[in-house]
Amino acid sequence: MRISSATASIIALGFLLAGCSSSQQNTGPSAPPANTVSSDPAVNAILEKSCFECHSSAGSAPWYAAVSPTYLAANSARGVLNFSDWQTYDAEKRAAELNAIEHSVSAGSMPPGDYTTLDHSARLTEDQKQALLKWAAQPAVPAH
Repeated sequence: MRISSATASIIALGFLLAGCSSSQQNTGPSAPPANTVSSDPAVNAILEKSCFECHSSAGSAPWYAAVSPTYLAANSARGVLNFSDWQTYDAEKRAAELNAIEHSVSAGSMPPGDYTTLDHSARLTEDQKQALLKWAAQPAVPAH
């Protein structure tokens, strides 16, 4: 039996969608981080849900993250920002990261659209964006 290219494409799309729906059931990283990033539990929850899979050692970025153009251009999201290392950042590095977070969230480039197209659970609501922007606009607290 021979399968047409259209049928093969539909089957491949079905497998892709099946993988996406199972990733939506993932409620967060496999292990909680040793230290939280923010003193605000709501901000931590947003970061864990929408950012930690790619920007934390505790996360496990799904296969489709590695093929998204944004991920490839950054050469690994954890290399750019790793929330697992947040407690080791000095005040200057935290301030720079908070500035980058504020810019990325306000510009709509984080989480990236090519990623959230496949992982809808990483999308930010307007309220979540505002909470992150408010947090990122605060002065960085020195590491302990």
